[in-house]
Amino acid sequence: MNIQEALYLFEYVCWILASVAVAYPLIYSLASLGTRKSYYPTAHKQHKFVVLFPAYKEDRVIIPVVESFLQQHYPQELYNVVVISDHMQDSTNKRLAQLPITLLRANYENSSKAKALNFAMDHFGRDEFDAVVILDADNVVDSNFLTEINKVFDAGVQAIQAHRTAKNRNTDIAVLDGLSEEVNNSIFRRGHVRLGISSALIGSGMIFNYPWFHDNVKHLVTTVRHNNSETAECHANPENSSVSLTPVVDTGKSFWSSVHQTPAHTLSF
Repeated sequence: MNIQEALYLFEYVCWILASVAVAYPLIYSLASLGTRKSYYPTAHKQHKFVVLFPAYKEDRVIIPVVESFLQQHYPQELYNVVVISDHMQDSTNKRLAQLPITLLRANYENSSKAKALNFAMDHFGRDEFDAVVILDADNVVDSNFLTEINKVFDAGVQAIQAHRTAKNRNTDIAVLDGLSEEVNNSIFRRGHVRLGISSALIGSGMIFNYPWFHDNVKHLVTTVRHNNSETAECHANPENSSVSLTPVVDTGKSFWSSVHQTPAHTLSF
């Protein structure tokens, strides 16, 4: 093989690799187009939820967010809001303690969401709830959030990723952040689901079967934490669906968590 043939072969290989890199997002982008939605009937049972808010130095936003969530149109005895307060001010904790929630105080030297979630599970038994909801301290949801999630969970879906969207659009960075959210919602969530692949998880606005989560949260490993950013790895295999009709509004700058899992049967919205 002479130099010209080697260069031609190298160019051909590079072209194939580039085509694969372009085809991957293109296929899921095309799959995400359209307005087809799955219909979930009224649930036969109202399930019991535990709602976790890991809050690391979130004094500025946590109280109005929790107060907003407590306005759910869902029986109050069927959901327990839990705030894992990590390095928050005493004044914030005192105000939270006055609300009808469970306040857990943590003070880790090296804080992480994984540690906060494990800390919460250590305070509850395996059979106390049916499902666990994980939200960030700056996430705001609609008052029908639990009602809609209950429909999906009652239909047998064991892992749900709600549609997270940015609230603030007052700066260029906020607009780009919102666009990033929607691109990922389209390609890696709606596109995945419509092709029968599990939706990618964001790190908040997630709902899991509670006994499964209680058993497997110990495998959640935080590898990096920098300015509220972390990558988590959780090796598991729950059914996972992306839900677009239950938005989770991120009122601050969002951060990303990726959960690697084996693709399973999904339901499309």
